[in-house]
Amino acid sequence: MNQRSNRAESSRVAHGGRVYEAARRWGIGPGEVIDFSASINPLGPPPGVLSAIENALSPVNLRAYPDSYAFLRALADKQSLMPDEVIVGSGTAALMFAVLHALLPKRVLVLEPAFAEYSRACAAVKAEVTTWPLTEEDGFTPNFASLVRAVKEQLFDLVILNSPHNPTGISYRKEELLSLVDAAQAQNVTVLIDEAFVDYAPQASLVSLAGTKPHLVVLRSLTKFYAMPGLRVGYGVCTAKLAAKITEQIDSWSVSTVVLEAGRAALDEDEFGAESRRVNALAREEFTNALRGVGLKVFPSDANFLLARMPHGSGEDLQRWLEAERILIRRCDSFRGLGDAYIRLAVRSCAENVRLVSLIEEWLKGNQG
Repeated sequence: MNQRSNRAESSRVAHGGRVYEAARRWGIGPGEVIDFSASINPLGPPPGVLSAIENALSPVNLRAYPDSYAFLRALADKQSLMPDEVIVGSGTAALMFAVLHALLPKRVLVLEPAFAEYSRACAAVKAEVTTWPLTEEDGFTPNFASLVRAVKEQLFDLVILNSPHNPTGISYRKEELLSLVDAAQAQNVTVLIDEAFVDYAPQASLVSLAGTKPHLVVLRSLTKFYAMPGLRVGYGVCTAKLAAKITEQIDSWSVSTVVLEAGRAALDEDEFGAESRRVNALAREEFTNALRGVGLKVFPSDANFLLARMPHGSGEDLQRWLEAERILIRRCDSFRGLGDAYIRLAVRSCAENVRLVSLIEEWLKGNQG
């Protein structure tokens, strides 16, 4: 484990999905950018969500303040929860900050590489961060027995991890996660699990149990799987007592009526969800095999993105070269523990995936030294 102070955390935060920024730089429309840097479902948004957005744009809705009751009720029914066990916010990143401000932990254990917002949220409450490195040699998977021992022996207030893991896409078995949650609870330690991509691996989710575990918070996103990141909406699940405490840290009316109605419609898209998982699994396997065929090491993933290590060259150089093709990828040097040889690629349509593989092969051949 590695310890660091977050009091002087770097302001540099890299994210994918900068489509508008790239379009301005290249002098093209946003729709002409092919974005492999953000992991957005290529099948969406589903028609039901688009219809809900249109219906929500009525004068009566626009003249009234948002009311999250219908969304919370629908979500609770779908996940077999009570409405007071659910928190809604403008995305999982915003909810992460609300959770940290509610708990005010002094010492936090974070599994890294990880989503940059975890460190930013810890810095916002001046928490001391200890990192648990996930290494390529171990398949970027923690030894949960060792992790449980560390929680029992160290004086942590909070453990943060995500499943499926970002940027690798690996999901952890529910039994392993529960062993950590139970050990943490015995030490009065809270476990925060980010399940932003778990719609692709629903068997690994702990969301249905979060309302019964007093030291567990599960965060979920609706924007990635349903392809509506322009509408910021996510939710958290925990006990009613903790949910009330976290809700106090969220601005009033932080999620608009239009977004709430889009989110509620998304919850009814069961057929869309099943088809998305089927299509993604097939495309992901083909994409993986093709990338390996041109020399990349591709790590197993249960999500809709792939982490790959190039045989030579840097992610920065490849990223710049692909700009001529109006393609964005996610270089991974901003993830602690990963170098510039790593890239993360969203799984898009089969035709787009094939095109990118061909371009990467061309670039690798031209940069063999």
